[in-house]
Amino acid sequence: MYLGLCLIGVIAAVWAITALPTRPHTETVRPRDLERRDAQLRACPDRVTKLDVERALAAHPLPEATIARVLGTAAERGITARTMWVWVDRFGADKLVLAIDADVAERRLRRHLDAGTAPDWAAMMVFADLNNETGPGAMPIAEFLDLDAVPHADELQFDLAEWETPETPVIADVDLSQFSHLPPIYNPGLPVTRTAAPPVDQAPRTEGGWPQVA
Repeated sequence: MYLGLCLIGVIAAVWAITALPTRPHTETVRPRDLERRDAQLRACPDRVTKLDVERALAAHPLPEATIARVLGTAAERGITARTMWVWVDRFGADKLVLAIDADVAERRLRRHLDAGTAPDWAAMMVFADLNNETGPGAMPIAEFLDLDAVPHADELQFDLAEWETPETPVIADVDLSQFSHLPPIYNPGLPVTRTAAPPVDQAPRTEGGWPQVA
């Protein structure tokens, strides 16, 4: 009898638990728990996980597509969750999106974090705009750059036997004797030297030594 009552009680308890409405996990986490988690991560950033970065990005008004793109691009470039979370905690989620779009390397991010300095946000915005494949008036990179179409080095063969150099035209000898009476030409900066004696005045002179004027 007691065994039957115990079984009935267990069944009723299980039914009551399963009948309760389930709530998402995010609603069960209290804000105080999140604050405690952030304090632990600030004390020991090595504990940061990808979920912490996703939560930090979701806490700001960012679209889900942007969050997925940032996390995917960071994973491809090898940017750790620790660096991303510390960057968001110090500068904000929008600055992490800007750094990812500007293709900033992790060593540069960590250099600013370790030194306590801020990067040049204006220059970073310029690089982010340049890296945008579908910017205004621009052509997507995939349309004008096809890396698969580049041939391998083994396929590049040239037949040098078919190459011929043009024949040098034959220049006839030119008689330059007609220019022999011209004075010599000196290079710039060289002193001018006389190669001939000055002409002798053949005019008749008077008794005083002065030339006679006609």
